[in-house]
Amino acid sequence: MLSASAQHQLAELMSEVYQLLESVQAEASKSEVSLRVATARRKLDDAGAKVGREPGRAFVSLARHLYWLERFYLEDRPDRYASDVRDIRSSDLPGVIKAVEDWNSGPLDEGLFAAVNESWEAQRFAGAVRDAFIYLEAVIREMGAVDPARGLSGDRLVTTVLDPSSHPEVREDTFLGPLTRGEATGFYYLVRGAFLLFRNSAAHRPIEIAPDEAEDIIRLVDLCLRLLPHEPPES
Repeated sequence: MLSASAQHQLAELMSEVYQLLESVQAEASKSEVSLRVATARRKLDDAGAKVGREPGRAFVSLARHLYWLERFYLEDRPDRYASDVRDIRSSDLPGVIKAVEDWNSGPLDEGLFAAVNESWEAQRFAGAVRDAFIYLEAVIREMGAVDPARGLSGDRLVTTVLDPSSHPEVREDTFLGPLTRGEATGFYYLVRGAFLLFRNSAAHRPIEIAPDEAEDIIRLVDLCLRLLPHEPPES
């Protein structure tokens, strides 16, 4: 799932580049083309900064073609910038899209994705956070064989199932390998803290959560799930 924040950045970059190419095709003024190039480069830099210090060949190629496109346009040399326009359309933009998708393609837990997807697609980001913790609660409840009729949820459920002082057995089945007592305590506080801070605020009062903030919280829930033994939901 490409995050909303990544989608937004990509959409802004694509829009600016296509507006630039349309201006070039319409033989707009040199000042307009220069302004659009500057805006496109800024959007490209923003996307590159999000991906990392070395975002990849497509980013470098697009920046280079934008430079030469502007230079040859200002020199009234359409024969020279025609290849830049072609390469931007056919190679650079698809390459940038792929680079951002690859950077952001870490898959969510299958069940978590199913739990949050409807709210996420509707842009109800606080709702997506609530849905994520409802799913995490269900996994913890199943892991601890806690009868839903007991009504345990949130902090009480996490403490009942994950508190190492009550469960001294060593966890062997994590991507970190067997957890020491201290590591198990750290995991307990991580999950408990996530519930106390993010689940409670999203569940108990109306709040506004930006897409990138919701994405970070859902990724935190995903990390917690990676340390919990559970089966993917049946399709």
